[in-house]
Amino acid sequence: MNDMRTQRDLGVLLRNHRRRAGLTQRHLADLTTVSVRAIRNLEQGKVLSPRLDTVRLLADGLRLGATQRDALLDAARRRPGAEGPDLADAADASTPWVVRGPLIGRDSEVSTLTELLRQPERRLVSVVGIGGVGKTHLAAEAVRRVAADGKPVVWRTRGQGLPAQDFPHRPAGDEWVLVLDDAELSGADVPRLIAMMRAHPRLRVLLTVPGPCGIPGEQMLRLAPLPVPGPGAENDVALLSEVPSVQLLCAHIRAGHPRFRLDATDAAVVAELCRRLDGLPGALEFAGRWTLVRSLAHLLAVVEHDPFALTAPPMSPATTRDLMVRLRRTLGGLSPVCASFLATMARSHRSWSITEAAAAVATTPAEAEAFVFTLVTYGLVRAETSGTDEPRFSVLNHVRHLYAEARRDRPRWGATVVRRTGPEARNRTVAVGDG
Repeated sequence: MNDMRTQRDLGVLLRNHRRRAGLTQRHLADLTTVSVRAIRNLEQGKVLSPRLDTVRLLADGLRLGATQRDALLDAARRRPGAEGPDLADAADASTPWVVRGPLIGRDSEVSTLTELLRQPERRLVSVVGIGGVGKTHLAAEAVRRVAADGKPVVWRTRGQGLPAQDFPHRPAGDEWVLVLDDAELSGADVPRLIAMMRAHPRLRVLLTVPGPCGIPGEQMLRLAPLPVPGPGAENDVALLSEVPSVQLLCAHIRAGHPRFRLDATDAAVVAELCRRLDGLPGALEFAGRWTLVRSLAHLLAVVEHDPFALTAPPMSPATTRDLMVRLRRTLGGLSPVCASFLATMARSHRSWSITEAAAAVATTPAEAEAFVFTLVTYGLVRAETSGTDEPRFSVLNHVRHLYAEARRDRPRWGATVVRRTGPEARNRTVAVGDG
């Protein structure tokens, strides 16, 4: 079979699938972020070596079944000059970035992350934030856009570790992206990752992690919880509906109740739910899905007592316990003095300034500022909007709850021994109930 015949087979298949789906080339481009020009060239057989990542995006956009998808990919694989297995095939990797829903309230963050991944000098990017804040979803959307540019992607989830040393089967000069989602790098992983980046000068690495890794050249993107309604926001439904956490919660509610529309009847409960759940996308998803069988008032009563008591709905891949375990893991990664500072400030439900925090813990404003910088970076403390010259901050409700529980039941929580890795690896013992 000659080259043009192979490409025409791919083009005919792609065009027929698109037409049966009732889509124009523009519609398919909008669904997949593959350009109209790229789709047109594929259908006309002008692309001699189509990238499998691009074809996968098109197959997902066309909602092809397994048999049709495999046939389309097989047609794309029958190309001249193929050197070894395809990158994604060699990794036994799927494309998890194309199966997620819309990313609400993160337009600026996803644009920034996508731009970082497109810059040649940004070799290592870490998305930092607490569990449930949406790091994986953000990474998935940015990677989807990068993959549409034609860059091969390998996605590794927690527990899979780094690829083998002889992986990937591509020349050192090839450009590709390695995603380590929910990464937990061991002491041996760091030098291996650095060696891999040296062996592949055009490799870009994206990490989703609870805190900075400390690897030279690391570019950090902090992911904070979504903004929550301010005091009295429920009095204006139009303005309330523009708050990102409210938009996300309402979107999850409508998944079970398509006719749901936010009005004055539900405004106060929805606003308070978003505040109590800290604007954490993972927690908001739980709440929205549970409205299938629970009232909003019932859900609010549950989270007012305990934000972790809102269990993950059936058939959910995540669990409420995951949120608690990941949050405690993040708390355990703090230095003892920073953890003690946080424990003291977690006693207050009100916002505070750097000056007020320094007075509360009897330290200098400079030291308090350093603590707050660290805690905001990790996502444990929220920066508040205020009309004053001095910024104000507050501890997340989930964090306050854990410290309050630790104070009530010290024997149960005790001290957590945390083994840290990295350039300054050492053992630390952190008492979560300090303060």
